[in-house]
Amino acid sequence: MPSVDVTDLYEAAYLVLCGCILEEVTCIPVSESLACRLTFTRGPELERAQDEYVAKKACVNLYAFRQSYGQVNSYVHQAKKNFDRAQRLARQGLGPNGRPL
Repeated sequence: MPSVDVTDLYEAAYLVLCGCILEEVTCIPVSESLACRLTFTRGPELERAQDEYVAKKACVNLYAFRQSYGQVNSYVHQAKKNFDRAQRLARQGLGPNGRPL
């Protein structure tokens, strides 16, 4: 199934709030830091929600949006933590399970 990638955490939180399915969070090294790409499954609600967000017509319950943003932010934090761990293990010549490659 086709998908859409976003890097804007506010947009991602809005998409989650609209019922879109967050499939994957991938870390992207950018200079000295990490960015994250959030992949959503494409569907009718996704296209509508993206159109509303881009057109600046997105309206939400602030409390619900805050919860959604916290959820997305925790996924990003966990992805960055896992990425850093995998990089550290790779530098030591170990695989993801901590065993030698």
